[in-house]
Amino acid sequence: MSRSWERKVRQNQQKTNSLRQKTGQDRIGSSGTGSQTFDTFKGRNYMFPSFLLIVAIFLTIITVAAQTSGVKEASGASYWFIIVMYLILAVIMFLRRPFLRIGKDRMSTIRFNRERTLMAGDIAKFRIEKGYVTVETKGKGANWIFSRFLKMFKTEEIAQRVTEFAAQHQIPVEKK
Repeated sequence: MSRSWERKVRQNQQKTNSLRQKTGQDRIGSSGTGSQTFDTFKGRNYMFPSFLLIVAIFLTIITVAAQTSGVKEASGASYWFIIVMYLILAVIMFLRRPFLRIGKDRMSTIRFNRERTLMAGDIAKFRIEKGYVTVETKGKGANWIFSRFLKMFKTEEIAQRVTEFAAQHQIPVEKK
């Protein structure tokens, strides 16, 4: 093949791979070692959306009270815009589900609006308690806590998969 044809094939392959990556499919033209199968455990965040809903209700009460008492500054639409934005943010935070994804040699989760990944060598130990699974990291990173109460994770299933992961990589597991 000519070089221009190879260049065109490579460009099209890059475009296709970027689209496939966005949809969660395997890449085309790469070796099979890069793709892993993951066990994904999803939870549901309800604490922060509840807090935002309470703030929106509080702001609504204050705005209505100020408008009925005749305060001129409270008659603008900006107060209602802020209340609606709090409600929209609460819905977005409720619909976006937290997850724990466990692969062959890595774990990943979403923390602070970004996907974080831990390799097996970066994990100090696992602590399994009733309703909680804690991943303790080596170094500066904060521990990952997956809770039944706060984020509605199925901690029994996570505990089973974590013990399998720990057995594969000789990571200590502390059960309480």
